[in-house]
Amino acid sequence: MTPMMEGHVDIPLRGSTFTLVPSLGAACELNRRHQSFGALLAKLEAYDLAASADVVHCGLGRTAEDREMSEEEVYDAGLLDLAPLLIRYVILLANGGRPIRPEGDGEEKSGGPFAA
Repeated sequence: MTPMMEGHVDIPLRGSTFTLVPSLGAACELNRRHQSFGALLAKLEAYDLAASADVVHCGLGRTAEDREMSEEEVYDAGLLDLAPLLIRYVILLANGGRPIRPEGDGEEKSGGPFAA
């Protein structure tokens, strides 16, 4: 069982810490806006301001009225500091909100679920 909060990502915005929560809604919206998680990750790696603001906006579950605030907060925080955290969050979304397990962790140790 995954411990609570294990898939959440804390980010610094304007002197406070906010928590990006992986959700199906955020995953669907970001995937729709950017055509795939791979395309979104490429944009985040290229320090795309709009894509970064999308991730923060959707990850915090904000409304359309808060879009400008999300953009300003991301700009003020700086993409160099935020990008690794946003990339981690998108990877969590792509994995159903769960962290990637190291190879050999869990069922893999015994050869998988159907090993003899």
